Amino acid sequence: MVVTTFLSGLFMFAVHGFALLLTVKEYGAFGALLGVLNMMSIPSIALQTIFAQQTAAAISPEQKEQLTFVTQKLLTWALYLWLATALIILFFQKNVLAALKISNPVVLWVTVVVGLLTLCGPILMGVLQGLQNFFWLGWVAILNGIGRFVAVGLFVGLLMGGLIGAVCGVAVGVFAAFVVAGYHTRSVWLRHRSKAAVDWKSWLGNTVPLTLGLGASQFIFSVDVIFVQTKIGGATGYYVGAGMIGRGLVMFTAPLIVVMFPKIVHSVSHGKKTNLLGYTTLATAGLCSLAAAASTAIAIILKRLAVNPDLAKPFLPTALFQKLLTHTEALSVLGQLIPWFVWCMLPLALANVLLNNLMARKNFKVVPYLLLVIAAYAVTLKFAGHSFIRVIQILGVYNVIFLSVVAVFTWGRKSEASPELSVATDLQKSSP
Repeated sequence: MVVTTFLSGLFMFAVHGFALLLTVKEYGAFGALLGVLNMMSIPSIALQTIFAQQTAAAISPEQKEQLTFVTQKLLTWALYLWLATALIILFFQKNVLAALKISNPVVLWVTVVVGLLTLCGPILMGVLQGLQNFFWLGWVAILNGIGRFVAVGLFVGLLMGGLIGAVCGVAVGVFAAFVVAGYHTRSVWLRHRSKAAVDWKSWLGNTVPLTLGLGASQFIFSVDVIFVQTKIGGATGYYVGAGMIGRGLVMFTAPLIVVMFPKIVHSVSHGKKTNLLGYTTLATAGLCSLAAAASTAIAIILKRLAVNPDLAKPFLPTALFQKLLTHTEALSVLGQLIPWFVWCMLPLALANVLLNNLMARKNFKVVPYLLLVIAAYAVTLKFAGHSFIRVIQILGVYNVIFLSVVAVFTWGRKSEASPELSVATDLQKSSP
């Protein structure tokens, strides 16, 4: 999963290399459309986790039939929601095209179609994760990245060209991943079932706190760049570049959580104890520390190159890389910001491991406290975030607070036995 996440992220990042084949206006619109898709994928964090949890916990034939019923229902509701959204976009098409500065409506509607896959995809990926089919879960991520990269290169460079080629290339990658995920989860969503009795009130009672808990992590993970862009301004590109390195530190360890989550749900459902949390926490701490140290070393090199760019010319023979050395201001600022970012994001990487463990055990008592943390974080940013460094420092402080809260609920309250019992009891009660 570490390898597949790296490859997927690498190819998705490489897609932006084809910006040289687009005009400035086209690339701006392409970035805006990718932003729209990213906004649509925000609920996917909780949705994928919810289905991973329910799939891993489905043991008896009755529970498996209930899982099929819920999966089919959610896919149907997602389709209805998408149709409603598509009708609204059709009605306000001119306004949407003007707002996004797009002249070709085909580009918009290709994006809308991709939105349906983005909406349904997390359900299928959650089922794959819950089935612990990590081989094909990894290939889904790889196909999304490689498919997008190859298709964008083909369409933009050789066939359609322009913005429509770039958007169609993204659609190919997303569609390929969706088809593979659908095929390898067909035993769940395509299975014949009778109408299972589902307590939707109880289902939402688990879904809402899970969404809020994971959403709190996502908020503290990403809101700082929005604040910097809207409130501080200036050379925000430098902040975004350094932030990409820091956030990559958290994403680098995400596969460990992907593997841990369903295994903990499965062990809880069977009433078994596991040391997986300890192993995952130690592995995350070790990997993040090594990555942060390497990033700090690179930052030191960048600062030295800002003072004397000639040091790197023998090692960067191409004209493109040597041209980058002329941007001494960027090298200097990035060299200053990257160490702050990576070490301030490390506590959040550890916190995500503990948080996912709590969510897998349905220990939702931590959620109100996490909401208080992010509320205080937002207020502190508003009144004290006056510079890039200060914003990163505030982020680091609240990441430590976030980690402390989930650590208390993980180890300090001695509630290991009760969540396991409540989950097992809840699963038995929910079976028809």
